[in-house]
Amino acid sequence: MPTNAPGEAAAKAAATATAADVRQASAAGSPDAAGAAFGRKPDASSEPAAPAQDRIPWRYLEDGAYERLLGSLADDADVSALLDYCERSSPWDEAAACRLVDRAPHAGLALSRLVDKEGLTPPQSAEFVSGLIKALSLLPAEEAVPLLVRLAAQQSRLTAGSMPMARAAIRALAAVHGELVPPALHQLAAEARLAALRKAAYSELKRRLRTLSDAPEWTVSTFGLDGARQVRISVGPDHVAIIRIQLGGRVKVRYHERSGPEAVEGRPLAGRPTAATVDQDALREVSELAAELRTAVRAARTRLASAQGERREIPLEDWLEHYITHPVTGSLARTLLWEVRGGHGEAWRMGLPKKAGRHWGLVTETTEQIVPRDGDVLRIAVPVRLTPAQQRAWTRVLAKAGAEPALKQIKPR
Repeated sequence: MPTNAPGEAAAKAAATATAADVRQASAAGSPDAAGAAFGRKPDASSEPAAPAQDRIPWRYLEDGAYERLLGSLADDADVSALLDYCERSSPWDEAAACRLVDRAPHAGLALSRLVDKEGLTPPQSAEFVSGLIKALSLLPAEEAVPLLVRLAAQQSRLTAGSMPMARAAIRALAAVHGELVPPALHQLAAEARLAALRKAAYSELKRRLRTLSDAPEWTVSTFGLDGARQVRISVGPDHVAIIRIQLGGRVKVRYHERSGPEAVEGRPLAGRPTAATVDQDALREVSELAAELRTAVRAARTRLASAQGERREIPLEDWLEHYITHPVTGSLARTLLWEVRGGHGEAWRMGLPKKAGRHWGLVTETTEQIVPRDGDVLRIAVPVRLTPAQQRAWTRVLAKAGAEPALKQIKPR
């Protein structure tokens, strides 16, 4: 009896069986019989298949949790056939899966209920969850994208604690067609809790880009920050909040009691103002903006690490606009050692960003100023081993600039 198409009598018997009995029943079914239930003909020319893996049918995984979550949808023949296919250990046939999704009008609703599953997923569910993730990518984009984002961000218990499953969700998201996907990948690259997931999302995002103008570096918001990487928000008639990104990416919020013109900060306060005239909605706005800036800085760090690993060469104009002078990305980019090469193929030279007069350039360990010219390209220096003398020289340059590299770059020999 195939495990993926249990009859009424088999379901009744399995419901009362022990886990060991269910595993034994699962192992008894042949792969060809299981495939026939999905319209695949047995391969008469193939060698006898190895015994089926000791596997519990999805209906009985986790003491029937999936079946309970589905409710009446568990009895929908088309939904059941799709979920049976998700549990298969044989190679995934996307065309066959698409046909099953098309046949099941309630596929999206059923899969969304499983994404909302509570409780940690035991190892026996890994194969089934992997199939669910692949099936989700076949749904219409408006259904698939929010569910896959939740799985990729490990906000569902199906992927919580499982890096391979979260990465699989990111790959599945990237496979979905439509304009909803790049913004979703960008969101994950900025907001995913773990750096490995942010990098995975950014890597998939870059594969979807058609032009450099679509790249996240070229579309990062300035959040209203000025040239000093700060913004003022009035929180009442007598108080103002100043949110600033420090060199290195730390976001700080300071409150001041105004005692003069609005352009003057006034007396700094040790914490939040508590006067009755303080606008509580404005205080919440300050907290929300500070959180958004911290997320943006974290995303910028991920993008810079990716650019470093790829040895990405950046034209001078883009380097100035989108890296050095940008109030968010610049808070990190200015702490890094960069290499510059002339447009005629000169050797790469390394330095720390420094503004001399009206122009940005690089300063070397010997304090020589390099001013890039039109046609030059720049890239983030990869970790290099330095002699003790070189290390001391660069340490002095960095200390003088008040910068600590946001990425690993200097290694002692």
